[in-house]
Amino acid sequence: MLPRKSLPILLAVAWALSWGCSQTDVQLGEEAPDAQQGFTPPVLDASVEAGPDARPEQLLACIGTECPYPFATCASGNGPSYKCGTDLAHDSLNCGACGNKCLVYEPLKMTSRCVDGACELECMNDPSRPTDRRNCNGEIDDGCEVDVLVDPNNCGACGKVCPGGQPCVKGKCACPPGQLACNGACVDPNRDDENCGGCGNACKPPPGACATLPPRTYYGCEGGSCGLKCMGASADCNGDVATEQCASNGCEVLDLKTDRNNCGGCGIACKANEECIDEGFGRECAVPCTRFGKVFCPSLPVDHRCVDLLTDPHSCGGCGNVCPAAGPNQIRSCNKGMCDLECAPGFADCNGNATDGCEVNLNVHPSNCGACGNRCDIAAGQPCVEGKCLMTTCDGKEIPQ
Repeated sequence: MLPRKSLPILLAVAWALSWGCSQTDVQLGEEAPDAQQGFTPPVLDASVEAGPDARPEQLLACIGTECPYPFATCASGNGPSYKCGTDLAHDSLNCGACGNKCLVYEPLKMTSRCVDGACELECMNDPSRPTDRRNCNGEIDDGCEVDVLVDPNNCGACGKVCPGGQPCVKGKCACPPGQLACNGACVDPNRDDENCGGCGNACKPPPGACATLPPRTYYGCEGGSCGLKCMGASADCNGDVATEQCASNGCEVLDLKTDRNNCGGCGIACKANEECIDEGFGRECAVPCTRFGKVFCPSLPVDHRCVDLLTDPHSCGGCGNVCPAAGPNQIRSCNKGMCDLECAPGFADCNGNATDGCEVNLNVHPSNCGACGNRCDIAAGQPCVEGKCLMTTCDGKEIPQ
């Protein structure tokens, strides 16, 4: 069976053949009647001729010169201003109109950003520590007044009150196992010098306290009781503080964090190829960096000694081999142990000069629109909008290029 869209064509051909065959016979050498008029095919109904799959009328594309919404030409203090180079719907420096800047309200812990051409307020969190600030009372005057990670009256969410004076820890009403809630804070009663064995029990030198304290000791809380205690990470590995008290040699191990013979605890000795390190699992004897498949670089700062020589731009191909600094709109990277400079998304190094970085914004530059060398018709006033030379239909309606 023929497809439906072929029927109009077959009908037209059949009609034409029947029309021609019905005319008066013509002898060889004779001219057919009305031959000078030629053959004119019949005009079929437009709806039948077009059919269900007919293509829409094609519109002609012309050079566009007027900025389409939400793009506009705004002055820039950071570089050249390009025609239609500002997105008024999302630019926080030009939100809804050129020069309309979305502000930051530091004392209120609030900021604002441009959403669909309007500055919308939102809470601002502290970058130096985990916070989750909320405007729980709905008032703008005091801004985002609550941090729901620590507020017992708004713990985890506005209006969620912790019962029984429990503190709010990381947005939850409870202390970790083994800790007590004292004055709205979680404390370890086994080691907290101000809450030793219970809330409010502060350790102080007792009657008959040592006139001269043993080395690296003080009166504090250990095991839930007040007494002589080691300072910091020092340790009494020979156990004489408990027995000899004032006559002891104190906490003779200087630092359990670094002592290879007492690594993380008394008597834990490291092997010749091991170090006393903490790689996220507490102090332990281990070969540095091997569990992460990295290389140990002892010449680097303590917190940066585990290095992936294939990807680390600060130790690319070798310990301490720093890749060159990136220029404007460039990203410094280390790929397979080789330093590389890549352009940030939307930018390109069109002049081939590494000293000025990736100097061209391909989204707005009319001489390098979408790609280096792709030039818009600048003389006609054609702008580059989102990486494309602006085109419109000839009746003025914008269409994609």
